[in-house]
Amino acid sequence: MQPAVIAAHGQISIREPEIEHKGTKLSFQAFDLYTTRFGGHLNDEVERLLFGEIDTKGATAIRAWINGSEVQRHSSFHDFFSYMDAQKLRTPKGLDWITNQYSGLSQVELMAEMQRLRTMHATMWNECVREIVSAKKSTIKFLVSDHPVCVYHGELSPDAPECQYPSDPGIELIGSHTIFPLDADHCLILTNLEFAENPLAGVSLTSRTNARFRGSGLARTDALIRGRELSSGEVVAINRILKARARQYVAASTREWLFPDRANTDAWRDLGKVLHPGRNLWKFGGETYIGYEDGTTEYRDKFGRTISHDHLAKKPPAGKLLIGDQCGCGSGLRYGECCESITPLLRPSWDVYSIRERNLMLCNAARDILDLNKGATWDDVRRNLSDDQVKKLHEIFVALWPRDTRIADLLPRPQTQRLRAVFIGITDPRTLGFSGIGMLPYLDELVLVHPFINGAAMKPEFSPLHTPAQFKEQLLSNVFLLFQLEPQIYRGRVHLVPDPIDYDLDYRDEVTSIVEANRDKVEMGLGDKWLVDLISRDLHLQTIKRLPETALKSHLRKLAPEMNAEQVSAVYDSFKRDSEEDQLALLQPPRSDKKGAFFAQKGFNRETGLFMAAMTGSIILVESDMQWTRLHMPDPGAAQEEKSEWATALRRLPQLRANVPDGAYAHLEAPPNASASRKLLRSIFAAAWKDDREALPLITSRLDAILAEEGETADGLTLSLIPSMPVGGFRRNDVSRLLITFGRSATLKPTPLAFFLKKNWLNQNDEH
Repeated sequence: MQPAVIAAHGQISIREPEIEHKGTKLSFQAFDLYTTRFGGHLNDEVERLLFGEIDTKGATAIRAWINGSEVQRHSSFHDFFSYMDAQKLRTPKGLDWITNQYSGLSQVELMAEMQRLRTMHATMWNECVREIVSAKKSTIKFLVSDHPVCVYHGELSPDAPECQYPSDPGIELIGSHTIFPLDADHCLILTNLEFAENPLAGVSLTSRTNARFRGSGLARTDALIRGRELSSGEVVAINRILKARARQYVAASTREWLFPDRANTDAWRDLGKVLHPGRNLWKFGGETYIGYEDGTTEYRDKFGRTISHDHLAKKPPAGKLLIGDQCGCGSGLRYGECCESITPLLRPSWDVYSIRERNLMLCNAARDILDLNKGATWDDVRRNLSDDQVKKLHEIFVALWPRDTRIADLLPRPQTQRLRAVFIGITDPRTLGFSGIGMLPYLDELVLVHPFINGAAMKPEFSPLHTPAQFKEQLLSNVFLLFQLEPQIYRGRVHLVPDPIDYDLDYRDEVTSIVEANRDKVEMGLGDKWLVDLISRDLHLQTIKRLPETALKSHLRKLAPEMNAEQVSAVYDSFKRDSEEDQLALLQPPRSDKKGAFFAQKGFNRETGLFMAAMTGSIILVESDMQWTRLHMPDPGAAQEEKSEWATALRRLPQLRANVPDGAYAHLEAPPNASASRKLLRSIFAAAWKDDREALPLITSRLDAILAEEGETADGLTLSLIPSMPVGGFRRNDVSRLLITFGRSATLKPTPLAFFLKKNWLNQNDEH
């Protein structure tokens, strides 16, 4: 090979590029890039054992893709994309990108995260339209870059905020192309199918359908477009993109080739014309049905989904929305207070039904299936609830939240003008009024885990789709809570979000591995024991009170042999009256097959709670002593000390009281000072999110004004808000990985603030 000519790229150096004549091996290298240090011992196993094998197989795969047969390309398909993904993430720019997504990674942690992420692009690349273009007839050849796998988007020029070093446009954006020169004469171009089919649709800045960085996919290995010979001008256009996305160096065998930006001065969006694969797309897309020897079948649509999602699609609003219009994302809010301030690139999806819309659909389906729209009362439901009704409602839930749901496309986006909170606690109607829903007057929005379970992702013997009789009591509780929350769901103030663990098997595997690796041993606190005892005692009494008369009286005699027949009858009558008045009690005798009932206490765990909080820009509310302790357990790279500038203000916050209902599911009217407290908490969150220390005097004065109010009381119970604000927020490396692979490509801040909801009616210590 002729000595390469190396040019320093302007992303790192603002000086005139320096030209050096040396071989690429001497230029495209960095010392100890993957080396880890343990004391005085240096370890290069990542480079030798991991990348050594990847490079060896990758070289064979590259040759197969350039000159090989379909059989050779098929056998090297996985190795090729594994190598390509490594070429995107293991470069200095790729490592800088990983570091930018986390906080305070050591070299050992960086190498560990790189290995965990190194195949994150492969699934979506496999589903792209693949084309290899040739420069054999061109007098100019493809550049070599120190970041060889680059991404181009016509609407995101190199100086766009989304493309500032070390970021590239996300491959999940419909209009993104991935470019990978295979050698001087051949270049692979990957184009998202939706853009290839309709490049003029005007949605290039939205995410492609079923965008995901984890999960399986299905691709035809023989689907490859070849034969297009590029002119010298077209090669220059691609080289201009390669140079713009490089970190520091590009190389060529001829000096003039190093300056494609001088030879081509087209508008950035016009460079994409050479990347479009044309109309020869017949091998890509379509539906695929798979049959196995055991008689089972499998289905994939053209976006890799296992079922059709057509029933969840909706038409986005036509034309430009006005500030007072309903927002196109389906949040129920006005456009001006929702997506208007969020760039289209970062908005929730406008072309599928939102979380709110799906929950309202579930409410309507429940009324239909339970005959409430035909005159039935809630007592009728409690008496006549059938297995078929239980099954149908869970089938509706599965249809609304199928296994291929991308929750990141639906969650509300961070914004500081509204105070949003994620509740890490149990979504149970018996206790939610004391904590999560009880806090609603002090918040703008509340994110709760959905109480329904997804039967499609469960073993048949534990699924309501197959054993509905075991889920009657649970369904009654879930539907009751759903109806109680419906007014706030409609207003866009409550978001019932299904736990991704319930339907996303890849997310479940990732969280399971995190939990297995940590194995935190935390004992239950007084508050946890109180909640567990309250719920378990109520469930136990409900079951006893449902016993037939003979069985219940026999049970009472065993419990209290000293009671006479008249006393037993009196207790029996009292129990039956209690059941009639208890809106959560099923008015049917227990099952006679002794299989019992299935109860699921749903709540976000620490990792998913932090994931949801970062995705939605929320504070965290915790009612569990155990979860509060786990939230503050140390994580590598995560500072736990409190911000000194905020210490004084935060120390006074426990004096702030929140009034919650006693024995009700929601406030009948807003408690005193709720509006002022909400404004205070909103200002604290906004300042914490921006680390705005100049806002502290205003926050202090507002707190003083609220605490100075005397004589205003409200019926119910009170919570003290115990704050926590670690340096850098509640960040964890494992949660950062979840945000990268199951969230969004844009860097997301960890939530800066959490509150423990201390129940003042319990004899708890002040330390949590």
